[in-house]
Amino acid sequence: MPCASRDELPLQQVTPEYSSRFVDWGGLTVGFEAAPAGMDASSMLAKLPGGRCQARHWGYLISGRIVVDYGDRQEVVTGGQAYHVEPGHRITFEEDSEAVEFTPTDELEQTLAAVRDAAAEAGRAG
Repeated sequence: MPCASRDELPLQQVTPEYSSRFVDWGGLTVGFEAAPAGMDASSMLAKLPGGRCQARHWGYLISGRIVVDYGDRQEVVTGGQAYHVEPGHRITFEEDSEAVEFTPTDELEQTLAAVRDAAAEAGRAG
């Protein structure tokens, strides 16, 4: 049975400005996520349909406050709550936030490929 603490998971660079600790366990990516208040990931999602993440996520917000925007509605998650985020979302970090998150690896890989593409383009343009 796989198990790991936050520090035991590999630190992986998502973009030049953002890294996270995550690993694939049999088709499900387990991650320890941390994001500062005000972090805006919308430019990283530009290459995805509607500029929104298309992956499903299940998790537990250890601390902080996030707003999940689906375009037609918003949901607020606060520290101490479990959550399920559906495809077609953007997230705003209203407070410094830490979470443990579970995402189907194939969905996450499609998202990360688009995010890395957008970051590479921004790097070439900048």
